[in-house]
Amino acid sequence: MSDTAESKDQERQQVDFASAALPGAAFHSLTARYRGQSPVVPVTFLGQPAFYFTSYQAVEAAFRDGESFPAHTWYQLASEPVMGRTFIAMPPREHRIYRKLATPAFRSRAVAGHDDAHYRQILNELIDVFAAQREADLVAQLTRSFPLIMISRMLGLPMTREDDFKRWALSLLNFIHDAEEGLGAAAEIGAFLKPLIEERRRNPREDVLSELVMAEVEGSHLSDEEIISHVRLLFPTGADTTYLALGNLIYALLTQENAWDRVKSEPALRNGAIEELLRWEPPAGIIARLSCDCDIEFFGHTIPASSVVLFGVDAANRDPAVFSDPDRFDIQRKTEKLMTFGPGPRACPGMHLARQELRVALDVLVERLPDLRLLDLDAAQPSGTMLRGPRALQVAF
Repeated sequence: MSDTAESKDQERQQVDFASAALPGAAFHSLTARYRGQSPVVPVTFLGQPAFYFTSYQAVEAAFRDGESFPAHTWYQLASEPVMGRTFIAMPPREHRIYRKLATPAFRSRAVAGHDDAHYRQILNELIDVFAAQREADLVAQLTRSFPLIMISRMLGLPMTREDDFKRWALSLLNFIHDAEEGLGAAAEIGAFLKPLIEERRRNPREDVLSELVMAEVEGSHLSDEEIISHVRLLFPTGADTTYLALGNLIYALLTQENAWDRVKSEPALRNGAIEELLRWEPPAGIIARLSCDCDIEFFGHTIPASSVVLFGVDAANRDPAVFSDPDRFDIQRKTEKLMTFGPGPRACPGMHLARQELRVALDVLVERLPDLRLLDLDAAQPSGTMLRGPRALQVAF
């Protein structure tokens, strides 16, 4: 083995994509270096060999190839033990039916039915708590809470348990590292929801939990356990990715090319800033899958049966073959063809809700905290790979 090949091999063993922090530019420079080597790169994930797809073309092809890279097999392994059986862990036919049953909160028409005033009220309530202090950690005091409160209120859950919702969401997400804690949270959610579901069957309300109870597609309904499983799924996937995206948006606007001043003075640029953020620093930097149960050839590489494969969402979104000057945060970029929500039938059903929450949050932040400035750049740098965002946003205003 040559010195160069040996050093590459050592680096791949040292960087475990399941747990590496890789804050700020460290992640992007690493993925760019891998992309320069090959569209398929051997890496380490959870201490085991994996294959990382680094080019836009490879990532898009992988998302669309449900036979070679079936999504449900990974989620049956990684999420079903703690979430229960949900549409993301189902094969294609079941996925199509149960996705329609389980995602009324996320469909674009349902999202449009929620008045912006509802979002603004929650944001203003959260900001009111710390506005007089003139300093705050926006992760601890705003971004982590806002989407979780939104989802719990859309479901019609008691507001007195919102601290528990935060704890449960974090425990479910951490299942891969602490199974006991995750399973404990799953059991608590089930015990909490069961009487609420029984009550909604007797007396439906105008909330998403009632929609889940009453939903019917092709003669199929969700059982109580399936409703509980899908609500478990909503907590981490619907809330945590949005809170990370909102933190990334604030970080980008406060650190890049006078972006904050521009979105303050030119509201028409705000939607573009959100789309550019979703390209430049997506909340899910990589997405894991298992390959099918036979060896396959993919972009010139043999991938053995049932291998862990990593879709490089961040790497694809910064591929210079598709995006000019990709490392530059440009709020006027005509951003299209993002890999952030995934193309094809497994595309993220929460994309409309996430965009609406980000849009309203940005409007309220500009109105309430117009002189926002970042105090601790190092802590604010997005970190992580699978889920990526600031761990703190210490700001003054």
